[in-house]
Amino acid sequence: MDISALAPLAAPLAALSYRTWACVCVSASLLYLRHISALARLPRDAPCPRFGFLFRLLYGLFGTTLAQAALAYLLHTREGTPQPEQLGGTTPRRTGPAELRVKLLPILGSAFGGNYSFLIWDEADEARRALVVDPADPHPVLAAAAAEGLRVVTLLNTHWHLDHAAGNRTFARKLPGLQVVASSAERTRPPAVTTLVRDQTVLEVGRLRVRCHHVPGHTQGSLCFEVYNVAAPQVPHAVFTGDAIFCGGCGALFEGSAHVLHAALGVLVSRLPRDSLIFPGHEYTEMLLRMACQREPSNQAAAKQLAQACHARLLRAKSLPTIPTTLAQELEYNPYLRASAEQLARMCGCVEE
Repeated sequence: MDISALAPLAAPLAALSYRTWACVCVSASLLYLRHISALARLPRDAPCPRFGFLFRLLYGLFGTTLAQAALAYLLHTREGTPQPEQLGGTTPRRTGPAELRVKLLPILGSAFGGNYSFLIWDEADEARRALVVDPADPHPVLAAAAAEGLRVVTLLNTHWHLDHAAGNRTFARKLPGLQVVASSAERTRPPAVTTLVRDQTVLEVGRLRVRCHHVPGHTQGSLCFEVYNVAAPQVPHAVFTGDAIFCGGCGALFEGSAHVLHAALGVLVSRLPRDSLIFPGHEYTEMLLRMACQREPSNQAAAKQLAQACHARLLRAKSLPTIPTTLAQELEYNPYLRASAEQLARMCGCVEE
């Protein structure tokens, strides 16, 4: 390109005032944020919620490096300092047999309604290799791994949102050679990714296997990770669902059609054993069970589970989480897993109820 051809534009551009340049820059920034926003759009993704212009801009901003830096500065626990209180407390909790040990780690305080990260390992692994799911607050997770004498080799991102993936860069810096896994549908949206996976991809860490399930809806690339031990088929599988499935509900429909989400949930349920343990990414149990009872007042399973809400509150008072549940339990009282496509669209706010 001949740069001299641009010479006639130089004088008019130089004549623009600072206020005009500021307006141009702001307008360009707003258009850029709207462009990169991954929110569902009508009519392409119908049925889907209607999102306003401002929310679309904020969602675009949420996916920028600037937002990642801001979250790290405001919410990440400083190395060697106590972490803020979370709805599930701040006491890490072990669960599961030796063949498939899981440590639940409440993180990020109450900023996003109570997040969880998870350490997963096989006690028989002499190399003490471990998997980590969604370590959005990296230092408490690294400290928990060190306390167990574990060597984190693989980091699993259920989706790109910063309250799940914002710890990737710190982990990658602290642990050279770390495998950082994310969905191929989200490519480089989660930071520091080294391995992109698709639906039904299987990863191996010693005797542990990780089967990836693509469940688009909350985000385009949302993944559920089904972890099991090939040497212990009697041990229930552990399924880390991020924001795809919660105890009593599912995540907000941001980046897709309700019909696509309904189909994906149906496929996931058909694949998983009924005794699979469900580990969601947030402490939303009591709130969602109340909503489930409001939606289905005749559902005795939901009413029974809600009757344990006071017990759940006591658990939180003791700094203990309310998860996991089993898939069989969720199929009894989770209205999102029992709904038709049309019912799910209404529950996700795509059409008025």
